[in-house]
This record gives sequence, C-alpha cells and structure tokens, in this order.
Amino acid sequence: MATQARTVQGFIERRWVLIPLALVIGFVSSLLLYVTLFRDYFDYWVLPRVKDAYIYPQLRYTLFDIVLIAWCLNGLVTCVTCIQSAAASRSVSGWPRRSLITYFVLFVILIIGGTLIMAARRHGY
Repeated sequence: MATQARTVQGFIERRWVLIPLALVIGFVSSLLLYVTLFRDYFDYWVLPRVKDAYIYPQLRYTLFDIVLIAWCLNGLVTCVTCIQSAAASRSVSGWPRRSLITYFVLFVILIIGGTLIMAARRHGY
C-alpha cells in the first residue's frame, strides 16, 4: 500500500500532470459553482417572492447543494494551491495535497449522495 501511495504521489508531483489537473479542476469547479449558485438564487430567493404558492426544494436537495458548493469552493482552492506549488517547483505536500485529497473525498461523497437521492426518489420518498 505504501508503494502504491508513493507511485501516486510521484505521478501527481510531475508538473505536466499537476498543472492540467489543476486547470481542469478549476474550470469544472467554477462552472458548477456558477450554475449551482444561479439556480439556488432563483429557487430560494426569486421564486418564493414571485410565485404565490411556491414550495421550497426538499431538504435532501438543499443538503446536496451545500455539499456541491463546498466541493466547488474546495476545487477552486485546490486549483490555486496546486498551480502555486507547480510554479514554485515545490513538491506536492501540505495544503496542495490536503486539498486534492479533500476534493476527491467530497467527489465520492457527492456520487454516493446523488445515488442515494435517486434511489430514495425512485422508492417514493
């Protein structure tokens, strides 16, 4: 297991891997953050004031959006720290590594949460 972790760390520490990975993470995070905040603005602020009988989204969708926004913000932080680390020719340790790990852990949580939301909806909850 330790050898595999060293292999992954060695692969991530290469600039030609780290910079495109950080740019993709930053692009996806900024795009999803914009779309989510725009949709939530209308769902929670505009539509309740405009429509007479507006019903707020269910709590599970609100919780999913909160985790999605946290994931997107973490992605932006990951992008910045990884590019700074690559530009300074430092090894990926400290904040860049922690933010990359957090980014992928939150991604797994989003996948599992989305799957559970779809399963609950399919069963009528």
